[in-house]
Amino acid sequence: MTDAALSDLRVVDLTQDVAGPYCTKLLADYGAEVIKIEPPGGDMSRRLGPFPEDLPHAEKSGLFLHLNTNKKSVTLDVATASGAVILKKLLARADVLVESYPPGRMDEWGIGYEQLRGDFPQLIYTSITSFGQTGPYRDYRANSLIALAMSSIMYTTGEPDREPLATGGEPAGYFAGLQAFVGILAALSYRQQNGAGQQVDVSLVESVAAADEYNAAMYAYLGAIRRRFYSRQVFGYPMDILPSQDGHVVVIPGAWGFPLPILEGASLMSLLLEDLELDQNPLFRKMHERYIRWRELDELLLPWLTTHSSRQIVETAQELRMPFALVPTAADLLEDKHLEERAFFVEIKHPGGVKLRHPGAPVQMSETPLRSGPAPTLGQDNEAILGEAGYNLEDLGILRDRGVI
Repeated sequence: MTDAALSDLRVVDLTQDVAGPYCTKLLADYGAEVIKIEPPGGDMSRRLGPFPEDLPHAEKSGLFLHLNTNKKSVTLDVATASGAVILKKLLARADVLVESYPPGRMDEWGIGYEQLRGDFPQLIYTSITSFGQTGPYRDYRANSLIALAMSSIMYTTGEPDREPLATGGEPAGYFAGLQAFVGILAALSYRQQNGAGQQVDVSLVESVAAADEYNAAMYAYLGAIRRRFYSRQVFGYPMDILPSQDGHVVVIPGAWGFPLPILEGASLMSLLLEDLELDQNPLFRKMHERYIRWRELDELLLPWLTTHSSRQIVETAQELRMPFALVPTAADLLEDKHLEERAFFVEIKHPGGVKLRHPGAPVQMSETPLRSGPAPTLGQDNEAILGEAGYNLEDLGILRDRGVI
């Protein structure tokens, strides 16, 4: 069998929530051996849903199963002196440590970066926190909602006369997890060239702020602050989400969708709407008119859009080379023929007896495909991993009695 891209990598994972586990999930899916260190009571996401039939179960949390594919699980209380000693033994054979405790917490336990770098000079020590390891906000707590707010992205999302809005889900966690993954790969490349490890300091808020496409530059160059303007882009109209007969579609005619002096024949939008006379309407002929009088333009578009299905609209527009798109539900996404052909969703049977269809590889690699293995049960690898560190069954019994594992 072909080795996975990161099959020579060993990672110790001390993270919880979304960002850290997603980072280490990527490492594991790319082939790294990821040892997830869980408190004896288990990762907090084991207690979060969704659960089958809405019945909580530590081995059946959809969130935990999704974020921890291909990992191994060891229970260990690293806040205890014995736990810290065991962690150091595990780090002796590790390339990467990823942790998500508040700044200073690992130092209190004697396992902070500065405390470990002397004994483990090649270790990539990755810290994922709300605001980073330094700065006046370093001790503030945050989640995805707060990160979206403090990155300024929330300020530009929503209706002009209403409060700012956040997107659904936990995008900040996934942004930060991806940034941590990239930072680790860069640090590994540096170590390969120079032989030295380093700390990778990842901020949830900064990971989201880095995704701001132009607002910061707009203010830096022009002193202008972009205001909220519904769900649309500000460079023209329509670039928006509009209703269809059975849902909604993203409507983007693009530069060639409306009449242009350099083009002959009917415009793409008049062809789509099956009304060539629309090309004589000032709203079709002048971009600034569309932008200012957008409600009137909607009155021209909606009668056709709301009498056609989303798929019919999108397929017809795409045939005309206009980038329209569906707005699918989760159920629609799971049945999407394109994703099915690319085998994006994979069914994984987990040790707890749960079968789930998971989002699969976000990247398809021709020679080293990503893995799609199950998440671990709590502490399932204690004996094997801690045995490698020199602890026999009697030792494990004592550590368990003391609450260390």
